[in-house]
Amino acid sequence: MSPARKPDYDLLIDIGNTFLKWGLFRARAGGEARDNRLESGHVLLEEIAGLAAQFAKFRTPAQIVISNVAGTRVRATMIRVLETWPDAPAPRWLIPPDEQCGVVNRYRNPAQLGSDRWAALIGARQIVGAKPALVVVCGTATTIDYLTAGGEFNGGVILPGVGLMLRALHQHTAALPDADGEYVENPLQTVDAIASGCQHAQAGAIERVWRMHEPKAPGLVCVLSGGAARALAPRLTIPFELHDNLVLEGLYCISRTLASA
Repeated sequence: MSPARKPDYDLLIDIGNTFLKWGLFRARAGGEARDNRLESGHVLLEEIAGLAAQFAKFRTPAQIVISNVAGTRVRATMIRVLETWPDAPAPRWLIPPDEQCGVVNRYRNPAQLGSDRWAALIGARQIVGAKPALVVVCGTATTIDYLTAGGEFNGGVILPGVGLMLRALHQHTAALPDADGEYVENPLQTVDAIASGCQHAQAGAIERVWRMHEPKAPGLVCVLSGGAARALAPRLTIPFELHDNLVLEGLYCISRTLASA
């Protein structure tokens, strides 16, 4: 009887406030995550249970590393999904430490930093190297975090994402519609005025934080990611790099560190 084949990939999972994103990545491989991705996908949080059937098609992963900001109920559902593999390794639930993968955590209580923000910072560091970076993730919430050239996370801000802004305007006003508008420079109808205003708010916050840091951080790179990033990107007047999923990029770096520990 031939020996069992050793698992050759890791399962990395990013559980956000609206979506779960997952990827299978080559284990013990060098380079960036995007160069070693084998399979990937995403589901709404309420559809997580359905991942069990999809994961059953794959062999047991070598490692499972998870960032979860959606709370304990979703965590419990995810644990049940992972029971698809009877011999699955215990999942590693990311809790931000003081330092990891070349990034130093200057949060007052490091463990209270959102695991998605921490993984995104690590992902950005892997991509831009030893440069100062403004790490922007546009999802249900938009986070704008500053990373020094030396790899120190020196704080950031959180604001409602575009979707939350749109819903808040509709739910807390009597006359503003819940309908899709488009960004235009001079809106002449209400739906476009709402869509354009929310885009201006997002872009304006990012550019304001950029201008706070850029004078003391020559070569500052804005790294943009998240589900709403592509729609927002054309509104920015500062230079930026667009990346699909900084969180999975960071989880990939973390998984390599854990594998060698």
